[in-house]
Amino acid sequence: MPDPIESVPIEPAASEFPIAAPPAVSRWSALTIVCYAALVVIAWVGLELWALGKTPFHTKGEPREGLVVWQMTHQGSWILPRRDGPTGMEVPSKPPLFHWLGAVTSLIRGSTDEWSIRFPSAALSLIALLCVFGAGTALWSARAGLCASLALMTMFEWARASTGARVDMTLTFGLQLALLSLLFFLRSRAARWLIPLYAGMAVAVLGKGPVGVVLPAVVILVMVALTRDLSVLRQMRLARGALAVGVAAGSWYVLALIVGGWQFFYKQILAENIFTFFDSQKFGGGHRHPAFYLFGALLLGVLPWTAFLPGLAARCWRQRRAITVRDARVYLLVWILVVFGFYALAASKRSVYLLSLYPAVALLLGWWADEQSQAPPEEERWLASVLRLVGWLLIATVALVLAIVLLESLGAPILLAVRGWLPATAQGYAPWISETARAGRWVLLGLLVAALASLYGCVRAAAALHWKGLFAGIFSAATAVILSINLVVLPGIAEHESRRSFIAAVRETLRPDHELFFFRAFEYDAVFYWQDHIPIYEGPWPAGAPRYLLMDKAEWERMRPEAAEQYEQVTFADRRAADGSLVLIRRTGR
Repeated sequence: MPDPIESVPIEPAASEFPIAAPPAVSRWSALTIVCYAALVVIAWVGLELWALGKTPFHTKGEPREGLVVWQMTHQGSWILPRRDGPTGMEVPSKPPLFHWLGAVTSLIRGSTDEWSIRFPSAALSLIALLCVFGAGTALWSARAGLCASLALMTMFEWARASTGARVDMTLTFGLQLALLSLLFFLRSRAARWLIPLYAGMAVAVLGKGPVGVVLPAVVILVMVALTRDLSVLRQMRLARGALAVGVAAGSWYVLALIVGGWQFFYKQILAENIFTFFDSQKFGGGHRHPAFYLFGALLLGVLPWTAFLPGLAARCWRQRRAITVRDARVYLLVWILVVFGFYALAASKRSVYLLSLYPAVALLLGWWADEQSQAPPEEERWLASVLRLVGWLLIATVALVLAIVLLESLGAPILLAVRGWLPATAQGYAPWISETARAGRWVLLGLLVAALASLYGCVRAAAALHWKGLFAGIFSAATAVILSINLVVLPGIAEHESRRSFIAAVRETLRPDHELFFFRAFEYDAVFYWQDHIPIYEGPWPAGAPRYLLMDKAEWERMRPEAAEQYEQVTFADRRAADGSLVLIRRTGR
């Protein structure tokens, strides 16, 4: 099958990445594109929008961003809000675009809650998925676009980031918009693509910082070096673009610097963008990992589609002599390598940092799936054999999980029975998982059966070298697993880890005129669910301390003997309120 990109005629004097005039779209082709786009939206509703607010905040990151949104909606601090932190009122770590979107959503809905704060990530994910679908359709076919968007939606790291109250999806959307626009600008040299290119860079800067300009700039320079065509820099109207991005994004930095001064400059410019590259205890923060950490993180983050990457690499290798720098696949590979290389150089590394290269990986997978569905079935027989073996291993794993859930639902405490065999860090979760499995048994059993059936379909499709069926089976199995996590597993476990129930019980205990303080402890989600400022008490102990204090449970047990006559721990009837690491203590005799 000829490459749709390479089939475009190239005039000797033409610019790089030429593109032919798009062919007329027939009524049936247009209907197919509309139906495929509708499938993407429907899948997004089920996998990302459904149960968006079901899981309470239970990690450090989400309520930390939620507090910024709360300050905007309740205190009106839209430029540089201060939030409660371990050292007092602190400057946020990231620019405010995500928080602005969350605040607008909260004001429209009338509630600054989990759903409102997570919605911007889900909404930007939908737009990004539709952009990937559109790009795949324009570059190759509607089927390639559909496969790319569905694969991206079900990649582990993307599925997690698209339903989280974090800024990462905001950065990713801006970078994707900029880099896809750059691709189509290089192919057509049409000035209209410069508008979304620079708009995407501004969005990325307001989403997470100057990296939103740095990464597209490096991709541009690499492509110029590969094509040896400096005229593209002139045609990109760099001065106007820099002015547009500077006005759109830089104006906020100027205002924030005026409001926050040195504290803002140190936190958001130096600490978040410069010091992250230094492997130094003096300057650096957390997440220090070696370079190979990101390679493993990428393979895990792309799951379950990691299994198709060898086939993608093999097809690209076979076609290497026909692929030139004008090929869109080369651009996508440059996109991937630039993002990966940039974060590999930094001392601070997290798996979610690579999220902005996932659309490029998904587009390559979409191209591969489209090509593979039309190639001779036996062409990748070796890959089908590997996938068949992996499929049987996954069937055995899911069947074991299904048996455990079934036994738990029938009243057999099998998880508690094997608790001693689990790692020490996981033993505390066994009772929670057991309770969750019993509470959501019917939904969980149904989804596990669906996953089992889908995986069996994958094995049959691999045996028959039916690549369309194999792709559909993996997507269906991934969908069932993601739904089981979103609807049952994560909400059940998070209820025990979250301070939502605990703070609700604390609120019932305290009268409106009582003050609450942290003492040798701090939790972002406790402040978020308290829905007000909780000061930190740093005075003498126990004499002179406030009546009500929030303390770390282990710290209270250590300090209890010296304060036994003056303070007592408040107990709650709700068991989940007592599961966390915080305790409420109060002064006696008043």
